[in-house]
Amino acid sequence: MAELIKSMVPNVDLIRMVSSGTEACMSAIRVARGYTGRNKIIKFEGCYHGHADSFLVKAGSGMATLNIQTVPGITGGVANDTLTCAYNDLEALQQLVHLYKHEVAAIIIEPVVGNMGCIIPQPGFIEGIRAICDAEDIVFIFDEVMTGFRLSTGGAQQTLKVDADLVTYGKVIGGGMPVGAFGGKKHIMEHVAPLGNVYQAGTLSGNPLAMIAGFTTLSILKDNPNIYTELADKTAYLKKGLSGVLEGKTPFVINQFGSMLSLHFSDHPVTDFASAASANNQLFNKYFHAMLNRGIYLPPSAFESWFLNNALTYEDLDKTILATEQALNEIL
Repeated sequence: MAELIKSMVPNVDLIRMVSSGTEACMSAIRVARGYTGRNKIIKFEGCYHGHADSFLVKAGSGMATLNIQTVPGITGGVANDTLTCAYNDLEALQQLVHLYKHEVAAIIIEPVVGNMGCIIPQPGFIEGIRAICDAEDIVFIFDEVMTGFRLSTGGAQQTLKVDADLVTYGKVIGGGMPVGAFGGKKHIMEHVAPLGNVYQAGTLSGNPLAMIAGFTTLSILKDNPNIYTELADKTAYLKKGLSGVLEGKTPFVINQFGSMLSLHFSDHPVTDFASAASANNQLFNKYFHAMLNRGIYLPPSAFESWFLNNALTYEDLDKTILATEQALNEIL
């Protein structure tokens, strides 16, 4: 399984299996801190990296949906070591790194965000972070729990043509089974025990059931790369169809990247958490229920990306587009 992942993903020399995406991100942060000897991390507002204490500061996904701003049980020290910045704002990131010079161990990001809707990195943003990390000796972590093996066989690193230092994965690599992994450059991963002193362990890590499910799934993807083109074409078809029925009825934005898509009832571009949160998300809730009543089960929040799968036919997509037209006539 590890050798298969290495053969598919650029820039992964060593990889460690864990039991979830949360565990993978938590472990990657620990490794970055152990490697650099620094404590602080930077995450982006609206990105979600699991429910470990370090990440529950201005997080997306369910926390955004439930409007949970602070989480009881997280100590002030942990919160103080988590710095946040607006996604797609490279200048603000530069200022934050300068303010905490030589204190930041890692910058962790969803390279294409899926937890505040589908938010696409603006040109130069990911490349700019890579340059900052190189200049300041900061570990750059791609959280590819959503984008890994979805955007391409090599994930966001391959698609965006930017190498991370560490990469995290979630249930996708286990064919939906409970599994995760973190991996990356050898000189950093060698700090993980038993090669180094950064300890990580888990009784269920790398369990045989999850491994064979993942090996089978990833083998299919590696042997059939045309799946990614087919998925992207279907997603573009859905975007065009939805745009057609929405046009003139209500302000909207549809973000799409590969087989990731999100619909926002907004009259302004949705490029970060603030713009996603300021959309008409109450209208999205009505839309969700109107679609569910028509047999279409969408993600139940405007803060969740839609993920198409290749089992969907164009007939299914046409049904979704028609249902959207009917739903809009009902709720508007």
